[in-house]
Amino acid sequence: MHNNNQLKLKDYKRSFLKCSAGNVMLSMAIIFPVMIICMLVAIIHTKTLESRARFSEAANEAALAIVALDNKSAPGDPYKQNYFFAIHYTNYFINDRITKEQVGLAPYARVSYKEDTDEYRVTYSQLYSNDLPGIINGTTMLTNYVETYGNTTKSHTPDSVAIAFISDFSGSTTCPYGGSYEGSKDGGCNDYVEDVEEGKRRVDYMKSAMEGIIDKYKDYPEFHFALVPYDIGVPVVSDGIYNVETENPAGGESYACSVMYKLKEPYDSVDYNFWANKNIAYAKWSKLKQSNHIVFYLTYPYFTYFKNVVYYYLDYYNYLYYSKIIGPAKGLNSDEALVDGGLCAKRHNIEQMHMGSTRYACGANESDYALRPENRKTIESQYGKIVQLYDYMFSGNYPNVHYSFANTETVDVSGTIDTLFSNMDSNIINFNRPIAPTIADFSPFQGMCQSPLFSNDIMNRSIIKASNPKRLKEASRKISSFKLAPHLIPFSNDTDHNIKILESIKSQEWKPGGGTDTMTALLRAVPVMAKGDTSNNKIMIIISDGDDDVGAGVLRDKFLDNDVCQKITEGLTSKQNQKNGYIDKAAKSAVIYYIKLNPVADIIKSDAEYERMYGKWFTKCMNGKKTLLYGATDYQSLSEAINRIIQVETGNFVNRHDISNKK
Repeated sequence: MHNNNQLKLKDYKRSFLKCSAGNVMLSMAIIFPVMIICMLVAIIHTKTLESRARFSEAANEAALAIVALDNKSAPGDPYKQNYFFAIHYTNYFINDRITKEQVGLAPYARVSYKEDTDEYRVTYSQLYSNDLPGIINGTTMLTNYVETYGNTTKSHTPDSVAIAFISDFSGSTTCPYGGSYEGSKDGGCNDYVEDVEEGKRRVDYMKSAMEGIIDKYKDYPEFHFALVPYDIGVPVVSDGIYNVETENPAGGESYACSVMYKLKEPYDSVDYNFWANKNIAYAKWSKLKQSNHIVFYLTYPYFTYFKNVVYYYLDYYNYLYYSKIIGPAKGLNSDEALVDGGLCAKRHNIEQMHMGSTRYACGANESDYALRPENRKTIESQYGKIVQLYDYMFSGNYPNVHYSFANTETVDVSGTIDTLFSNMDSNIINFNRPIAPTIADFSPFQGMCQSPLFSNDIMNRSIIKASNPKRLKEASRKISSFKLAPHLIPFSNDTDHNIKILESIKSQEWKPGGGTDTMTALLRAVPVMAKGDTSNNKIMIIISDGDDDVGAGVLRDKFLDNDVCQKITEGLTSKQNQKNGYIDKAAKSAVIYYIKLNPVADIIKSDAEYERMYGKWFTKCMNGKKTLLYGATDYQSLSEAINRIIQVETGNFVNRHDISNKK
């Protein structure tokens, strides 16, 4: 009974199969086509979604690129550039579906900038062709628009950044911007001019652009600013740090001139601050050299043959400075008044060179007074070096030298680069700048740091053209009210630093003058960037309108050929330099930019044009990277250039809800 039941069960299972002989084929005939159709629909839908995703991603990536470009999207070239950016990024994602011939036939992309929300909007439309799966009866259109997908917006990276404006204050920045002067052939100007309407000089829009940028970011604690102005040298405040007086002898402000170089022997052992207000009777020594009485300035025994002459000239020009400038500035217009006013003391009644002194000893209580016994060793050991330096600077016998004691004959280029950070403090050379017209020989370094003299009308065209007594008289009227502008303003840990530097720049009257020595300024900016600020990013922006002086240009190129820019940026990001105490903090990044204030600098395109315009700044400092070079022709273009440099831009997507809230 039990076995029969098992058999019946077995037969029952078999009977099902036996009965399906016709049903299987029928079932499969129905199910299989349905499965194929479902799979095809799924594939088509997946393909469509993939295409949509690719097109949307293409528009998003295009928008991110345009955000980084940040040239707004004004009609004309900016819009055209943005349009082609959008097309190129789209083609990258859809495998070059849009051909060059098609680009001009249909509005495949639209780009706009919404200023109130700081957003770039990219709309992309794609016409589907019949060769794409799932497209029936012609074409359809997909679009990445704000209502359907999202948008890209600008955002500032909240990382700390230190920005130093290395600003040209040479005479040519008095030229009008964006045009020529007195028929200059190339549309430019590279000379000191006075008759340009205030507000229309290059220095005016440089000043306005810096004010605008600092004002824009003054309330952002992650942004820090410094100013490094230059002509031939960098004017700095006389605040005791530089071992110079804070006031000039007439009561107005004083200032120092600063450079940073390692000098060759024997010029590395000169006390430049001591010699800054001395006269070295060069005319006499040059005549003796022309007659072959002097062979080498460095080794000639001046104090064996002409000891009294040396000291007399030192003393006499010191007396002239007090009697022609300081005395009149204080209302003391005679020798007797100088004595009564305590500036001078009567020594004797005879004015003879062989006595080695003048009748009046002026400023005899000053530590650097030449006839003080303790100063004689300095004078006699260094005198020949100063005569040789003067010959380098002013004789005209050295075409590759300019009006700075730091020139191709005196600077140790490789030594300076090797010790940029390790010997930073000892390589800084400062000297108290006598406040006097540079046409009077009161200093062997009179060609350096002249811009504050022009800003205070100690120097101007009328003084240059006037006779010597009138020049000194005009200068004396200004010295008691002398205000230092421009001058180096370093970084500070003061929470109000940005506000203070803005107020300082706004309050200063800038009337530039003097030569141009950009490498001196860049090197002098190194300690500014290295100390006093711990930002994660360091940006140095050189703003110059013309060429360096010939000798300064030769020295500059020697530094650029020796990779000085790379050494600066590497040094500012070096953890070893931080460990050694050379810098306060190793930055994440350090970059040098160059802005050229030139009527044609913004329209050059080819590498050859860039090299002609920027020289080795382009080929050596920037390594051919055009993104580190900018041209500016007016305030607007300069302001936009600086904005592009200092804005660390990223793009981020905002969803539909966020966008609707923005509206």
